Amino acid sequence: MPVSHHHTRSKPAPGSAIPIAAISLASALSLAAPAQAQEAPPSQTPGNALASMIGSWEGSGWSTMPDGSRETFDIFERVESVGGGNAVMIRGMGYAPAGAGRDGRLVHDAGGFVSREGAAYQMFAATAQGGPERYEMTITETGYVWEIPLGPQARMVFTAHIDAQTWTETGEYCQSEGACFPSMSMTLTRLAE
Repeated sequence: MPVSHHHTRSKPAPGSAIPIAAISLASALSLAAPAQAQEAPPSQTPGNALASMIGSWEGSGWSTMPDGSRETFDIFERVESVGGGNAVMIRGMGYAPAGAGRDGRLVHDAGGFVSREGAAYQMFAATAQGGPERYEMTITETGYVWEIPLGPQARMVFTAHIDAQTWTETGEYCQSEGACFPSMSMTLTRLAE
């Protein structure tokens, strides 16, 4: 879950990062109307819907800081199907700067799980800044989308694409008028199990 690693409850400046997987599936989380969740087929448990994520991942990325500068980081994610596939657990740790690995400064510490409530997928996430908080998640053919509401003026939108070996996730700060600004990006590679 890239879960965002620089997240505050106050309204950020356009382009500032509030990064996760997603999950980092990631990050300290806000209030407002959630994104509309995807209707799931009755047999589609989170473990089945997110099967492509199961495993260990590592990679790097960047996020926009409140002053407009970019911070790079290395990220390590672990995703597991639990409870017979009725939930997916995600754990992400990020360290800055990129290239320092786990010897860098801890900038992202998040975890969560994806479950299903009726026909909708829900992600419960907690970070070093707080939580857990609940967000609706839309499962797509290639990954997922989830949002962090930031009040009536803005929201963070995270979009992930996952294939057999690569997990990419981007974050955008989107104003209510529709303008969106890139705020984070990460690319992870699946590790041999």
